Amino acid sequence: MNKTNNKEKSILRKKIVFEVGFVRIVVIIIQLLFVKIITNKVPVGELGIYYFLSTLSYALNAIVLVPMDYFQQSKLYEFKENKISLKSYIPINLFVVKYLLLFIFIIDVILLIVCPKYSVICTVVLLMSLGTYLTTFLRGIVNNLENRRTTIYNILLESTFKILFFLLFVKFFQPTSILILFALLFASFISLLPLIFYIKRLPEYKEKNVIKINIKSILKFSYPISVSSIINLIQMQGYRILLVPLGLSSMVGIYGTVANVGSSGLSVFSTIYNQLFVPDIYKTKGHFLSKYIKWSLLIIVGVLVFGFVFSTLIISILTSSIFVQYSKLISFGILTEAGNFLIGPLTIYMTLNDMTKLIPRISLVGLFCFVISFASLFYLKLFSLYTIGLPMVLTQIVIFSYQGIIVYKHYRNQQWK
Repeated sequence: MNKTNNKEKSILRKKIVFEVGFVRIVVIIIQLLFVKIITNKVPVGELGIYYFLSTLSYALNAIVLVPMDYFQQSKLYEFKENKISLKSYIPINLFVVKYLLLFIFIIDVILLIVCPKYSVICTVVLLMSLGTYLTTFLRGIVNNLENRRTTIYNILLESTFKILFFLLFVKFFQPTSILILFALLFASFISLLPLIFYIKRLPEYKEKNVIKINIKSILKFSYPISVSSIINLIQMQGYRILLVPLGLSSMVGIYGTVANVGSSGLSVFSTIYNQLFVPDIYKTKGHFLSKYIKWSLLIIVGVLVFGFVFSTLIISILTSSIFVQYSKLISFGILTEAGNFLIGPLTIYMTLNDMTKLIPRISLVGLFCFVISFASLFYLKLFSLYTIGLPMVLTQIVIFSYQGIIVYKHYRNQQWK
């Protein structure tokens, strides 16, 4: 009987892997179609401003919201094992939403008095942070509780509405960076609603045992990750914040667009892989990590080789003709995303094993590497479109290597105990 059940579970898992993989490919095609649309309708300079504004939006996530998400995901299986309801997460998230909306209101009032033209932009940027956090957090819960189909179809919903809203808006307004942000914002909040309804139906939500989460424990857990997230923001997105105010928005637009195609290409595989196997890292308290890393490296090498060989064809299909001459920049996007692909599970391992206090040290090593390499490019007058990505790639390699050594030593020590 057990053999029969195991066989049925194995067949079901394979079906889910195929379905999730297929839908994820559809999602990536839609996302790349979105890139194609905006690169043909929005001027290059405005694309640079869009990347700049989206970086500012992510900054709030990096400081406050990403660490909170990590904390809540790390407690998920502990809650499940002890039959603690997901309702326990509600008060702390309502607290965050309430004070973030209050913060937006105060900033808006100040801007309406001092500089009214930036009021709308600021509101959209901050609301995007909130929308991104809530959808990422809820999708993480759904996916880590092994409801992978729901997660991927929700991403499909958001990706589709993103295009629909943008095409609707450009019929009435001039295509600009802020119009792209409006499309993303509307799509994010629409995809949020079905997630809320779905989670309320989960058995883990209906559990009667509701506990109070101590804010101090969140702050203690989150502080190292906040520091790490801020430093990571500087390393990966700092060029946008530096170059756009210097009048180099076109450079940011070109590099950001082409590199984004590369990172999106790798994310076709990394997101499917993460949806299927990140829950195993949580379930095994990190013991699945070595297998995860080995297969990740094979995926990265395959995508990098394919992307480099066919870069011209890929960029000509997925963007406008003005970006084709910069097609080799696609490799920087792949390599930078590869760092996130590999560093993410190492960070999960450290959160599961109470090692978050080491994360700022790792990030500071990466920041030092980034600053030195970036400054060297300027000092040696080697800074150009083709060298923007070098500091980011080098930093990712250094962080992954250093963090990998720390995790490996901890894992070996645990094995000896």
